[in-house]
Amino acid sequence: MRVHIPSALRKWTGGRDVIALEPGADERLTAAEVIAAVAQEFPGIRDRVLDEQGALRRHVNIFIDGENARFLGELDAQVGRDSDIWIHPSLSGGGQAAQTAK
Repeated sequence: MRVHIPSALRKWTGGRDVIALEPGADERLTAAEVIAAVAQEFPGIRDRVLDEQGALRRHVNIFIDGENARFLGELDAQVGRDSDIWIHPSLSGGGQAAQTAK
């Protein structure tokens, strides 16, 4: 499985944009287990993706094979051995720019 790291988080992965994980042949992980596995090698990632209670931060989205994990069970979402996991900080703002453009 491949975990794609956004540019905003790459300073915590030594600049790596993709982290490859190798679960067992029949092993499926949850999104939480994937984050834990990445954080084991790159500890700074956990605090940027999860809050103090271990929940997904409001401003972070995780996509598993193109589907938002929030609709797949959030951190309990199942991740397949050959899955692509994308971590995306939510984009915010635009209100001022939209008003200025009017």
